[in-house]
Amino acid sequence: QVCIFASLSCVGAPFRHGRPGGVRVSLETADALGPGPAPAAAAAMAMERARGDPAEAIRNDLERTFADMPMVAPRKPQISRILQQYANQNPEVGYTQGMNYVAATMCLKFPDREAEASRLFAEAMLQFSGFWSDGFPLLSFGVQLFSALAERHLPSLWTHLLRSGVEPLSYLPNGWLSLFGKWLPLPAVMETVDLVLDCGIRGVLAATLAFFQIQQSRLLAAQGMEELLELINQDSRTAPIDGELVVSCARRWLPHVDEALQASSGAG
Repeated sequence: QVCIFASLSCVGAPFRHGRPGGVRVSLETADALGPGPAPAAAAAMAMERARGDPAEAIRNDLERTFADMPMVAPRKPQISRILQQYANQNPEVGYTQGMNYVAATMCLKFPDREAEASRLFAEAMLQFSGFWSDGFPLLSFGVQLFSALAERHLPSLWTHLLRSGVEPLSYLPNGWLSLFGKWLPLPAVMETVDLVLDCGIRGVLAATLAFFQIQQSRLLAAQGMEELLELINQDSRTAPIDGELVVSCARRWLPHVDEALQASSGAG
């Protein structure tokens, strides 16, 4: 089992794994592959290497970043600068897909304050680099905690997902590697990111549980793996999900998250 205190120490410090050439986890590749356990596992764990300068990878990913939101297009030069600067200054981490959504969120929160957007982006990278590091240590740790929490507190939904063949790695990487940019409507992402930065992995878990609680009735009505994964990974981003509701619901989940963290610590 994962030692909880060792894992929590990762939240406040970057993972220093060598990443020659830059490594990218392909979220869009996951969408192209479609639903199903094999593609989901490939999306979570398969890796592409961005050879040489990450500028081309950043440019390609920005074409798909919140592509349906007109307000994003004028900010793409700013988003690109932040991503490129971070990759240049942190060659051991480089650029990884998913960071584009995080940078876009920060730029939209601070459209006329690029330095502040860049600072908060770097803070997010510091806290959550384990989502992208070799071996995905924070992702693996978070999946364990989410599974325990969902099974205990959302038992009907958890059972429905598993019986439909929908495993956590079918959907959690999509939401977490983009810090909810591929799950929530953009205004809700901008509300939720403050909680996530304040609370670290606790906030990620609480916001995820809030998301599933809010969407529970729709998900329970869905039948089959394909329909469920489409609702979680695609349709939810255009659903009328209120950001303030997500945050308030997530705050009510935090005590349960803390309890699970303590239980995991004792078990470790």
